[in-house]
Amino acid sequence: MSGTSTLVHEVSDEEIAEFTRGLNALGPLQRRILAVLIPRLIALEERGDPEGAIRIIDEIRAILLTERPTCH
Repeated sequence: MSGTSTLVHEVSDEEIAEFTRGLNALGPLQRRILAVLIPRLIALEERGDPEGAIRIIDEIRAILLTERPTCH
């Protein structure tokens, strides 16, 4: 073992299906925004910045749950 830990949890089939449904429901603008936010989330987690990661997760959740176009 290298001694490094990962913050990524095991993902269930149900979680994958839910994510896929949400992703398929998005428009092109929302997909582009997520393409920027998800790598930022990973970087924040790798740096050990849980507050920053939570902010990004909240942004992602808002994008996935909204039915209106985003203002970004």
